Amino acid sequence: MKGENNLKIVAIGGGTGLPTIVEGLIKYTDDLTMIVTVTDSGRSSGILRKELEVLPPGDIRNCLIALSNSDKLMKDLFQYRFDNGSLNGHNFGNLFIAALTKLTGSFEKGLEEAAKILKLKGKVLPSTFDDVHICAELEDGRIIEEENNIIDRDNEDVHLRSPIKRVFLKPEAKANNAALQEIREADLIILCPGSLFTSVISNLLVKGISKAINESRAKKVYLCNIMTQVSQTHEYKTSDHVRNIIKYLEGDLDYVLLNTKMPDERLIDAYRLENAEIVENDLEELDNMGVKILSGDFLDEFSEKKLLWEKKDLLRHDPDKIARVLVGLVDGSPS
Repeated sequence: MKGENNLKIVAIGGGTGLPTIVEGLIKYTDDLTMIVTVTDSGRSSGILRKELEVLPPGDIRNCLIALSNSDKLMKDLFQYRFDNGSLNGHNFGNLFIAALTKLTGSFEKGLEEAAKILKLKGKVLPSTFDDVHICAELEDGRIIEEENNIIDRDNEDVHLRSPIKRVFLKPEAKANNAALQEIREADLIILCPGSLFTSVISNLLVKGISKAINESRAKKVYLCNIMTQVSQTHEYKTSDHVRNIIKYLEGDLDYVLLNTKMPDERLIDAYRLENAEIVENDLEELDNMGVKILSGDFLDEFSEKKLLWEKKDLLRHDPDKIARVLVGLVDGSPS
């Protein structure tokens, strides 16, 4: 059995869910790899992608900060977002990664230099270096291209919104070989919470990623979302999330981890303003699917200050609670 510090852990996702989970895992291993989606097409990332022809840096930036051993000022600098002038909306870290890409001649080399500057404890790898967009075919037959357009469906009338039938990449993308190697050698592979289609499944759509996960001897775990997302998972239950993960993974999961603690009603009300609801844990259906469940109180602590000042991600998993359970899986003793 490997000691905790020698565990090889791979976490896959994007957005804010992936860095959140890694906050806890980084305390248990010196060999942690984050595999990140690169389909973002909105805000600062989208502008830099179009104007400078670089891969979208936003999700990558969040992951670099999550693994950084730099001081607080450096981390704050990378997360600083300009709020006026011609740079309004741009994030310093995004500009920095774009500049490194131009200086070094490639996104791959730029990330290598960023990792050195930020003194990374672990690795941050895009699932692909190809310039790709995620597209969604809806049940009504419409095709929506690009991630920001899929997410913008949050603003549609919820009763008129057609569900997502399938998602695909345009064009097809080849996997980053370094990411494939990390997956094959992993002891634990985690599909992190986040936007189901645009943050998690977008990685599984990259040619070679799902195959490598299925061939790996690692324990494979999916961390289900706490809340629905109106543009992608409106009225989804836990089984709907899991069914889609398995569909695009084209293989089985060892465990699904789900939260069973009811959040503070004030937090739920804040999400209801955006037509989001608690994901229902339909345990009987999950049992019929043959899924092994790890359930418990995995919620982050409620904070009045967070409710007052933060606009998004009010509800999230507790990184330390999650990490203890995940690390326990590798030696057969989940807590």
